[in-house]
Amino acid sequence: MNINLAQIREGRTGRCSSYARSGRNNDAWKIKADETRLLADIRGPGAITHIWMTQGKHYRECLLKITWDNAKSPSVLVPLGDFFCLGHGIVNSFQSFLFTASTKDNNLFNQDCGHTCFGVE
Repeated sequence: MNINLAQIREGRTGRCSSYARSGRNNDAWKIKADETRLLADIRGPGAITHIWMTQGKHYRECLLKITWDNAKSPSVLVPLGDFFCLGHGIVNSFQSFLFTASTKDNNLFNQDCGHTCFGVE
């Protein structure tokens, strides 16, 4: 496993985003119960190297699913908060090698929080 995130590698990059098509900062998705949203459908070889998102509530009720190579079931199926190291929906600011979370409301339940995950190949 290569854990040098700053190493320059050959290849090309791509990006999938929920960017605001109106040009404003209104790209939040309102997802209803039992609804699914597809962020990316990447064809061909590749690696997810960075995930950034914000969440305000429902850290245990919102599931993150990642399926590789057209598998019948997800390889990752986890509550969003648990994936970003925020157990039981309680937010805290922290920084580690692969994950960060940033909030103004530490040690509180279901508060706004920004999340980042960096992948290693």
